[in-house]
Amino acid sequence: MSSLRRFRTLIAIAEQGNFSDAARSVYLTPAAVSQQMKALEAELGVELFDRSRRPPGLNPAGYALIPKARELVRIYDSILDSMAGDIAVGENLTIGTVPTTMSEMMPRALRAMQREREELHVRLYPGLSEELYTQVDRGFLDAAVLTEPPEIARHLVWQPFAQQPLVLLAGADVGEASPRDILRERPYIRFARRAWVGRKIDRWLAANRIDVNERMELDTLEAVSAMVANGLGVSIVPLNLAPPPGLEVLPLDPERLFRTLGVLSRRDNARHRLIEWLRRELGQIASEAGQGVESE
Repeated sequence: MSSLRRFRTLIAIAEQGNFSDAARSVYLTPAAVSQQMKALEAELGVELFDRSRRPPGLNPAGYALIPKARELVRIYDSILDSMAGDIAVGENLTIGTVPTTMSEMMPRALRAMQREREELHVRLYPGLSEELYTQVDRGFLDAAVLTEPPEIARHLVWQPFAQQPLVLLAGADVGEASPRDILRERPYIRFARRAWVGRKIDRWLAANRIDVNERMELDTLEAVSAMVANGLGVSIVPLNLAPPPGLEVLPLDPERLFRTLGVLSRRDNARHRLIEWLRRELGQIASEAGQGVESE
């Protein structure tokens, strides 16, 4: 069992990038992490870290070991899962999520889960959809809540739970002008083009031949809302569960423009019951807001 704990710590170092952050994620001190890694190197008879730099990082042998360590841990967890017969695999879940779900949707879902299972421990990492997809694909995250991927690898599972309209966010002084006129006349705050939803918005603008006067680019809904509220421009954003107070939210009709949110995970993830439970909670929240979709 000590070797398995060391492999879990090694995986945490690969995920977190350094000993200090890995120590926090596995509830050890940095000194204990260092001792575990020295013991693992002695057991395997090979150096796994480049200690000539500070902080130490994985060397080629260390990187090569990570997939095998993940597979070992996955097999062990799947054995526990099948023996337990319910949703307990260490009661830990590592989730990535797009920032737009952090203020309301994810807190509500996790609160519901932890009310029913107090011992559930969640590590939550915000990020853009493309980055989160890669982290799930590589096994660094158990699951991620993100915008629908352009393509989905066969070893991954995509479970949609919400369709959020993309709307024009503007100040209260826009009057009766149409959304297209507002976009052409007012300064424009772009939702991050690195985000998949940002690219979808850009494609809509191009298809409708709307040239905007871009003033800034931001990657969180809270930041965009604050800039719009201070009269710095207008923006197209996903409509969250509760519209930002004091701002005008205008539909981009006649076209119904939306982004699909879902949960992405690996088919071989041993925590599939916890992941499905998370999707159900998120789906219930989305349905209550009139944004729900049926899971595929």
